[in-house]
Amino acid sequence: MATNCSTHGRQYATDTAAQGTLIEMASIIGHKWYPVILNELCVEDDRGFSDLHDSIDGVSNKMLSDSLSALENRGLVDRAVVSDKPVRVRYTLTDAGHDLETVLAAMLDWGQANLDHRETGSTPTTTVGTEPVAAAVSSGGHSTGADQ
Repeated sequence: MATNCSTHGRQYATDTAAQGTLIEMASIIGHKWYPVILNELCVEDDRGFSDLHDSIDGVSNKMLSDSLSALENRGLVDRAVVSDKPVRVRYTLTDAGHDLETVLAAMLDWGQANLDHRETGSTPTTTVGTEPVAAAVSSGGHSTGADQ
């Protein structure tokens, strides 16, 4: 049975293929740093590692490097070596990465409308039951937990 889950009127079946697609998307969008990195590259494409690192609060060099490699392996980010000594690289979004811009914009819109944003600059929180829980997606907010 299909239900109308979109304001665009698309019908989504509750079949195995749809579930598999959603699970695959969750592995990308649900990772703490992937949406933040992709969003930074949407804002300004063609960025160096240091520039990206400076623009993302709370991410370690290793986590950024690992995340960029994973996004490159998924075909969402391109990595180009611009010099060997010293090694300098530039990162850009692929066409598939650019296709996620609307998804990221929708996530930001929903988050700003539905998550509790404190003026302290902390990670947005939402309430599950009676306990506040840190949001899975943030726009680079600080986290008290370890990098995912």
